[in-house]
Amino acid sequence: MNSKFNIGIIGAGMIGDVHLEKIRQDGRGRVTWIASRTEDTLSRKLKKYNVPNGSTDYRDMLDDTTLNAVVIAAPPFLHPEMLQDALQSGKHVLLEKPMVANPEQLDRIVRLAGEYKDLMILECSCRHARLQPKFNAVRDMIRDGVLGEIYHIHHNHLMRSTFIEYNPAGTWAHRKELAGGGPFMDWGVYDLSFHLGILDDIPGLSSVQAFTRSGLKHYRIPGFYSDIEEHGAAYMNFDTGLTYYYERGSGVPFETGNETRIYGTLGGLRISYCSWDAPEMTLFLTDENRAGMTERRVVQEAADHDDNLALTTHFLDCLEGISEPAMTVSLAAKHLRILFQILGQTSHSSKKS
Repeated sequence: MNSKFNIGIIGAGMIGDVHLEKIRQDGRGRVTWIASRTEDTLSRKLKKYNVPNGSTDYRDMLDDTTLNAVVIAAPPFLHPEMLQDALQSGKHVLLEKPMVANPEQLDRIVRLAGEYKDLMILECSCRHARLQPKFNAVRDMIRDGVLGEIYHIHHNHLMRSTFIEYNPAGTWAHRKELAGGGPFMDWGVYDLSFHLGILDDIPGLSSVQAFTRSGLKHYRIPGFYSDIEEHGAAYMNFDTGLTYYYERGSGVPFETGNETRIYGTLGGLRISYCSWDAPEMTLFLTDENRAGMTERRVVQEAADHDDNLALTTHFLDCLEGISEPAMTVSLAAKHLRILFQILGQTSHSSKKS
């Protein structure tokens, strides 16, 4: 397949490598630039991936008129300036999650997206949520009325491990000013992308009660400092009458699997929504014709699904004009505003305990 698009990668860390590899795997894009903060990393990545151009200043690639799009895979606090520069240079953007590190930056990014409506911006929180088979299976079930009216969602996932064990070079993710927060920012964007998306993004937040806790994990790393939340939970009310209990933890002295329970007036559903979780869904039916019935449904495609390749494929489909972005800036901003309220980073009149 001939490459149709020249793409630059801003950020040469772990996730930047994933984007580069998946662009090559799809075949419609060619990575012609890499930008990295250090010369050493840049030199290694250019050689490893045989990319022709590189710089320690990402703005150099934006001067290349043959470049169609960029992937912004730098830490969140850098996103607003990078996005503005990319849009001003006429580049389409694949923007890593979370989009920003604080509510003020969020307002800026939303304004930018509104000013450059002729350019396509795809935000990455659709990766593990809206671009995988379980999402479509659950959303279609709800649209078909199998569960009746959805009145409550319960979701929890607690882990003892943290971001830095997954990505040892990602110390920035443990600094609130750089990352915005801990598990609620790292994984909350996916959680809300899935759970509000299966309801067609109709519910709007009315109120939230929440707690967060930090300082639970002891890190044996000289000079390492972490000030993000490690455990928290929220009880949310939405303007549709939906209630949603949501608990996340990373670095807590406890573990529970990633489980969602969806409650409807005609039935309930239990699922672990990530593509790498078991493909089974358990359906509990309560209507008069099927009262007491339990069904086990399997999403067959889930086992072989590659979330990162699906994201790249979708991005390139959007560049070709054959798809619309599954996660726009405005929709991602809706989810981030909820997460910032859970973390107590807004002046919203929510209760914090």
